[in-house]
Amino acid sequence: MPKKSPHHRYADRYPVLRKMPDAGRPRTEVLDELKDMATEEDAFWQTGRCSGTMYCGDMPHYGYLKEAFGLYGHVNALQRDMCPSQTRFEGEIIAMTLDMLNADAARPDAQPCGSVTSGGTESILSAVLAYREHGRNERGITDPQMILPETAHVAFEKGAHLFGLEVIHAPVDPKTTLVDVDFVRDHISPRTVALVGSACNYGYGTIDSITELSDLALEHGVGLHVDACLGGFILPWGEALGYEIPRFDFRLPGVTTISADSHKYGYAPKGSSVLAFRDRALREQLYFMRQEWSGGKYISPGIAGSRSGGILAATWAAMVSLGRDGYLRYAKKIFETSFAMQDLVRSHAALRILGDPTFCFSFLSDEFDIYHLNDFMRQRGWRFNGQQHPNALHMCVTRPQTQPGVVEAFAEDLDAGVAYAEKPASETPRTGGMYGGQPKGVPEVQQAVRTIMVNMLDACQDVPPE
Repeated sequence: MPKKSPHHRYADRYPVLRKMPDAGRPRTEVLDELKDMATEEDAFWQTGRCSGTMYCGDMPHYGYLKEAFGLYGHVNALQRDMCPSQTRFEGEIIAMTLDMLNADAARPDAQPCGSVTSGGTESILSAVLAYREHGRNERGITDPQMILPETAHVAFEKGAHLFGLEVIHAPVDPKTTLVDVDFVRDHISPRTVALVGSACNYGYGTIDSITELSDLALEHGVGLHVDACLGGFILPWGEALGYEIPRFDFRLPGVTTISADSHKYGYAPKGSSVLAFRDRALREQLYFMRQEWSGGKYISPGIAGSRSGGILAATWAAMVSLGRDGYLRYAKKIFETSFAMQDLVRSHAALRILGDPTFCFSFLSDEFDIYHLNDFMRQRGWRFNGQQHPNALHMCVTRPQTQPGVVEAFAEDLDAGVAYAEKPASETPRTGGMYGGQPKGVPEVQQAVRTIMVNMLDACQDVPPE
């Protein structure tokens, strides 16, 4: 009998649909089944022990978003003649985001603008495509390249793969985790269409020196994309609260695009991100149009075609219901909680935090295998994100961690976890194979890991075997 995948947890509880059912089921019955699964899964992250993933965690807020989405979920945002509300929502989402990212600093020399996408990956893909097209159309570059830190999100590599760009990986300082700006400077060439910096990077929560990258971009006449998918909707509020946040936005003249996920710390529903442009000329490179198609004149503002109006409506509803005061209030609690948790990590001599992070941090150990600590913390209900090269654990603090008792529980469990990791029950940690611990650059290991990854992706998209 084939081994059951952990992704098919409901196969024993509910019938597995292997073909279209002959008859439909009562809606109440279907909804009851959905509610059972949702309630069970929500209970896990509601403890506040899950890194990232659930950025808001406020069930009344989710209910509010559901109402807003429900009014427009059936609407296709393409049909602006039928649904002019979508133009209002999209335009105001972009305008509010540009305000947060200090786009006024780019005026009047430029015309800041933006595009709403389905998430950080689409925002990054869209930026890569826009830079490729700009390089081709404005500079005659047929074999473009871009330079990004080793810590940059892998969506940039996906974009390079899809759109035919060469990627140059810039190393990062092992202590600060920040990109080596001298390496970037030395590798800019006539083929370079864009530089990339993170604010902050997903792995370590650290912010590259965007000021220095901005200077390089201006000096060489190339674009600079700031990946603020994770930090874009919280770092500006951290700066307003008085925390030391390095500048990363349009106040720096070399910054030409910024990606910021509204479905993270913007507390919008999943499927919402903003790609902000310094100027309309660059955004136009993302447009696709066909004047001679038999179906009529076709225009598309970006990669996506049809989009649900519900996402735009609910994103707009989230932003206007919170306003500057609401975002500042939530950001204050998140920063305070993150710094309290970081202090607890630093209280252990065997643990070390990587770089100088803010709301999101990563820690490792030079004395024991950090995945032994991960094993123990998982038994206590914690879900960290595992990292590799070097092996580390990542904690992205969100609103669920700000509820009473979570920091105290983290302190108690971390104390016990470190004691366990120093004298583990077994030599090899159980979570090491999944989250890291493999040597880098070994072809046999790469192929073995690829096989595991392919099997995992297959399992996530297939019904369980009979």
